[in-house]
Amino acid sequence: MFVRESTGLVKAAGFTDVVSINIANMSVGVAIAIVGFTLASLPTVAGVNPVYASLIAALLAIPQVIMYTVLIRYVPRVGGDYVWLSRALGPRLAWLVNGLVLGFIVQDLAYYALVAIAGVYQVESILPTLGINVSFSTWLMVAIASLFFTIIVVVNILGTKYGIRLMTGLTLFSITSLVISLVILFITPRSLIISRINQLLPSGFSYSGVASKYSGSFFSLGPTLMMLPFFAIFIYPWLNAGPAIASEVKGRNALQWNLPISFIIALLLTTLSFTALYDALGFRFTMAALSNSQLNSTINYWTVAMAASGNPIIQWIIAIGSVTWYLALLAYGAIVAVRYWFALAFDRVWPSLLTHLSPRFGSPIYAHLIDLAVTVTLITLAGVFYGTFTALYGATVGALMYFMAVGIGAVLIGVGKRLSMGRGLRATLTVSGALTTAVMAYLTYQFLAYPSIWGGNWLAYGVVAGAVVLGIVAYTVSRIVNIRRYGIDIAITYTEIPPE
Repeated sequence: MFVRESTGLVKAAGFTDVVSINIANMSVGVAIAIVGFTLASLPTVAGVNPVYASLIAALLAIPQVIMYTVLIRYVPRVGGDYVWLSRALGPRLAWLVNGLVLGFIVQDLAYYALVAIAGVYQVESILPTLGINVSFSTWLMVAIASLFFTIIVVVNILGTKYGIRLMTGLTLFSITSLVISLVILFITPRSLIISRINQLLPSGFSYSGVASKYSGSFFSLGPTLMMLPFFAIFIYPWLNAGPAIASEVKGRNALQWNLPISFIIALLLTTLSFTALYDALGFRFTMAALSNSQLNSTINYWTVAMAASGNPIIQWIIAIGSVTWYLALLAYGAIVAVRYWFALAFDRVWPSLLTHLSPRFGSPIYAHLIDLAVTVTLITLAGVFYGTFTALYGATVGALMYFMAVGIGAVLIGVGKRLSMGRGLRATLTVSGALTTAVMAYLTYQFLAYPSIWGGNWLAYGVVAGAVVLGIVAYTVSRIVNIRRYGIDIAITYTEIPPE
């Protein structure tokens, strides 16, 4: 029933690679750089505490970590959660699965567009701290963002192993730069950091003046919960990278432990980063500066760490690391999104051309080119019509709905007998799937209830809704064509686990 008897992909990802791709997926360095743009859009930041918001968001993500860890162990296939969901819901709901997964894929591509544009913003924000003043026009921003992703896609086309090595290298350097910045912020005396930040602030602003603008408590639960969608956009639900390349992972330990280890590292890096900012600059100044639209393009985690170091060499290491977080995420994206296209085509829903592996490079070249075309288009639309990456925040709804469906699928697998696992593990999978579904439903509500904060606009919602409809139509058409032309009902593929 499948395109061929094996995927043709090889086990090219080791333990470090699969942990790196998960951490790149959770994009800690990107989140701490642009959190100010979200804080500035909240009705109030009084009582908002990103440290506690990070801990709460991580707590809510634990059921998903458990669910994915169980399923990747028993069904390590290319496309990961698409395979789990489609086999759990079966032939009757295959049309729905295809709609949801295409919505998820296009949301991913919208996210890569968001990150590519945000990466240009980051370059623009760090250069003045290095003594380089520059400003990018809209079209130059679009061109640079498109170039970022194009280079990474080309590397992946030249060979999957090169794409994985590039992603791992970028991620490891990014983590190293973040650890260096954390050490600097924790060990440098606050008085010295404040004096250096006063030099970084634009004319008319001072440390004491900015700090005095904040009025509110250190922590209030209601306002802090308003930050949960931010973490949903960037960090904790994003556990699908390792599962998506599971059939290419070398070693049983790498399969079983990559998600918990990646999750813990991301949690520590995120929470410590916000804690370091408060320790270095005080809570009041940090919140007032990050939520001020006149300052948050100048003051962010990375520029503060650069200024605090006072050492040109360290400043350059931190600056480069702040940008490589964006590139690492794009490198992850170039690898993972293609695996979903591959899995859909392997099930005969999309043309088998997307499963074609270049005889010369061993990479799915046509799937890569589709990703590139769609992402560059979204970069252009977001840049020209909105001028900001936050215009694509709302597309996250597509991912949340997909993760919600995966949670339902896990419940069905847990209560059914499709996989051979013990009673205790089935109960664990059922409970974690149900909790994941509830969490994703809550986060979806948060996005839809506050569209002005979370990028609810025709572009973000339109691309996701259009993708869902396209996925349903593509499955329906493909099923009819395959029945009439080849006498094959592709719905039957959803009763079997695909080969590796």
